[in-house]
Amino acid sequence: MEYTVEYLENEKIVQVKVKGRVNFQIAQQYSLQARKLAHEYDCKKYLINHSKTSLEDNIYKIHTDGDALEKFGFKSTDKVAIVISRDRDDLRFSEATDANVKWSNFKYFGDSKEAVRWLAIEE
Repeated sequence: MEYTVEYLENEKIVQVKVKGRVNFQIAQQYSLQARKLAHEYDCKKYLINHSKTSLEDNIYKIHTDGDALEKFGFKSTDKVAIVISRDRDDLRFSEATDANVKWSNFKYFGDSKEAVRWLAIEE
């Protein structure tokens, strides 16, 4: 399991790229690093890329649901895009998306370019 956390200056986004299997402690670790970096740049936009993450039985194993994000210190005012390699028609994908309705600025994507475009939209 490895990850990188970086600030994308042109997009004004903190990006986390995760590879391999992830557990709660690792997700908490990279989340804290991402929040710290975002604070340095006065940034509230995050791109968490799990396209190279090994998913187990369901999407919640990557610890990106609204409850986990709150535990890691993210705020509902943060804009968070999660990129995964998963079929959008998968029922578990839909359930995970529906479970996060309280996070209006939180969305799953199958493509990082689409996620960056969504993050760029000012609200």
